[in-house]
Amino acid sequence: MSRMNYYDQPGHHGQQPYTYGEQHYPPPKFHHHYAPPPSPPPSFPQSQSMGGGNNANTYNTDKFNPRPKYRDLWAAILFLLHFAAFIAVSVIALRNYAVIQRSGANTGQDATLNWSILWLLLVCVGIGFVLSITYLALAQMFPRQFIKGTFFISILLYWGIAAYFFVMLYFSMAILTAIVAIFYTLFWFWWRSMIPFSSVMLKTVTDITKKYKSMILVAFGGLFAETLFSIWWIFTFIAAYQIWYPEACKTRPDENLPAAGAGCENGKLIAIIIFLIFSFYWTSQVIQTWVHVTTSGVFATYYFLEGTPGGVPSLPTLKSAKRASTTSFGSICLGSLLVAILQVIRALLRSAAQDTDNPFGAFCAACASVIVGCIDSLLQYFNFYAYTQVAIYGKSFWESAKDTWKLIKDRGAEAIINDNLIGNVLVMGSLLVGIITALLSYLYTVIFDLSFNRNGEFTSMIVFLGFMVGFQMLNIIGSVILSGTATTFVCLAEDPNALARTKPELYHEIRITYPRFVVGM
Repeated sequence: MSRMNYYDQPGHHGQQPYTYGEQHYPPPKFHHHYAPPPSPPPSFPQSQSMGGGNNANTYNTDKFNPRPKYRDLWAAILFLLHFAAFIAVSVIALRNYAVIQRSGANTGQDATLNWSILWLLLVCVGIGFVLSITYLALAQMFPRQFIKGTFFISILLYWGIAAYFFVMLYFSMAILTAIVAIFYTLFWFWWRSMIPFSSVMLKTVTDITKKYKSMILVAFGGLFAETLFSIWWIFTFIAAYQIWYPEACKTRPDENLPAAGAGCENGKLIAIIIFLIFSFYWTSQVIQTWVHVTTSGVFATYYFLEGTPGGVPSLPTLKSAKRASTTSFGSICLGSLLVAILQVIRALLRSAAQDTDNPFGAFCAACASVIVGCIDSLLQYFNFYAYTQVAIYGKSFWESAKDTWKLIKDRGAEAIINDNLIGNVLVMGSLLVGIITALLSYLYTVIFDLSFNRNGEFTSMIVFLGFMVGFQMLNIIGSVILSGTATTFVCLAEDPNALARTKPELYHEIRITYPRFVVGM
């Protein structure tokens, strides 16, 4: 069976082409003197194929690695060792905590509440999923109208929030929100020239998502894994705090639990808490990045191989997931490690700002927390594009970061603008779906007259849960759209020729809406 590989050899950007069967395509490069090809686009030159002695439409390459390499393997090993340590801490903490809570029991009312909430959540999931698919289908049919409409709604929303804060006499928040609203209003005049291009991108990415629906399953799988890990982590954190908290530990007579003295120091608790926080951030980042790299691999496969003689290989999502879980997993772990370290530092600075009695020290810690938060946000945005390079070419994280920096310097702010325009469509859609599911959750409590909510004490919680479920439904599918947008942007910015060869109609449409994007560097 033919197999597609990604290559990474020294060159202009350190990458070599895709290979699918006997079809070889040139690596994406930044062309300093590039003239758009005439219409129709040039055909593949004839040359001798790599096997079988038959002629085939192919591009010659002198050097290529027939197998993808494992990248940043040390980071993958470090992550697995850290996760093994987390499992060990969790087992010790939960086992000892179970001894303390052995006499605990649930009431019948709790069981009734849990089942009622469970049925409600299932209904919200179903309704939210249908609404999300409907919203994205309409966005695909009317992309330009959706981008313009959601941009105007965002402007009105910011001005409305600013007015609300002024009325409520929260002047500091009112001024900050008004500044954001002013800039967002100005952005309309600065960014509106990008709307035609963003419309084409949104329609293209939603088309590909509909064609490869398994990417949505990957996103839901990532959410499910992250939710399970979050629940596991919460129980572990609570148990560890109860077990190693010095005051409680020293008064515990049970011989099976950590003994007083050596097992109850405050330093041990602090070290365990920091490790658990670090583990939460790192593992969550790895799960989210794995989903992004997997879906980016599918979009890149479509970009380079759809319309070629060989075509897209079978099961592209499964093969992309395999690469993300093996050869590219180390790069995923390395980039996620950098983000996790910054997030832990930010969490510690926040804690220091809240716990210190020194006003000047609290102010310095708060300022440092804001600075680290800005760096963290920039790093996550930068990593989002760097990981597309990992998914496309199978490069190491540092190689991907270097090439992404070159891409951002060459292309300027177009990536940020494009993300904001399409991101607005997804955010507004998430809010809309969340509001509808919240309303249905309220109607659910009224129509079925839930026994545990006769006095309405749980109504606000039920409505909030309904909103969060609906919001998250479109947010999950939207993460696939954003991954596809970033991947298509990178592929197009680096190699517009590939699109001209494989999908000339789409190339022509992009050339009309934003000519600079089909002109190389």
